[in-house]
Order: sequence, then structure tokens, then C-alpha cells
Amino acid sequence: MNKKTTSVLRLDHIPDTASDLSVATQRLARLLRGQISMLLAANGELGLVEWRICLGISQSENPSQKDLVDFAGIEQAQVSRALMKLEQKGIIQSKQSDHDRRVRIFSLSETGQSYFERVEPVIATYHQQIDSVLSEAEKAQFLDMVERVAKAAQLASNDEAQQAG
Repeated sequence: MNKKTTSVLRLDHIPDTASDLSVATQRLARLLRGQISMLLAANGELGLVEWRICLGISQSENPSQKDLVDFAGIEQAQVSRALMKLEQKGIIQSKQSDHDRRVRIFSLSETGQSYFERVEPVIATYHQQIDSVLSEAEKAQFLDMVERVAKAAQLASNDEAQQAG
């Protein structure tokens, strides 16, 4: 008996009036975020936003909150809440900038560095497994296509805004 292969993203269930590309990318993004969140939950107490901030801190020298917002691509308020939680948990520490007293500079604490060194290889292996499914040429093609879809989405959004305004 042949089992019918089911699409992980249920691409055969896209509403007629929806964009196939939009629905597929939204479903893929949700799946990837969910998998990373499960890995993080299995390996400690941090959520995805907190992980992104720790990653940003680990890859930057003396990052400010604005630097972390830019790195993570997350809203300012969400980053602010996550920074407070991370500091309360003892994962990060902050100090006032030597150059601008209004700016705080963030770093991983010893606890945070230890956590990061333990979890980062798990996340990196997950990412490598995802990336390995495509050849270098296919990855380049995929990224090009994603960029073209993003530009089309921006244009369509701008067109709709102009018509509404």
C-alpha cells in the first residue's frame, strides 16, 4: 500500500485568494522558529528572543541596546524586556557607556558565557543540517528568490499604501 507523502508545510492547503509564496514562507518561518524554540527549551531557560540577544552580544564588541535591536531584527520594546529578563537571570550584565551616559553596553556574564558555549553548538548543528539539504548553487538561487519575493512584497505594500492614502 502506497502512503501518500504529505507536505510538511501543507502547501496543498493554501486558500485560493492567498499568495502561495507568502503562505509557504510564513509556514516555513513558523516551523523554523518552533524548532529552534524547542531546542532552546530542551537546553536551558532562554526563549528565542533572549537567544538572539545573547548571540548578538557574543558576536559584537560592547553592543548597545540599539546595536542589539539592529542585530536581532526585533522591536525595541521586545529587546528592552528581554534585556531586563536576561539581566535578572544573571545571563548578561550591563554598564554605562564611557562615551554616552544615556547608553548602556551589554556583555555576557560568566553564567551567560557558560550557557552560550553549551547551547551554541546545538543550534549551529541544527542550522548546518538545514543548510546541508541544498547545494551551494541551490542556496544562492534560493536566497536570490527570497530576496526577489521580499522586494515584490515591499513594492506591493507601497502601492497599496499609496492607493489608500
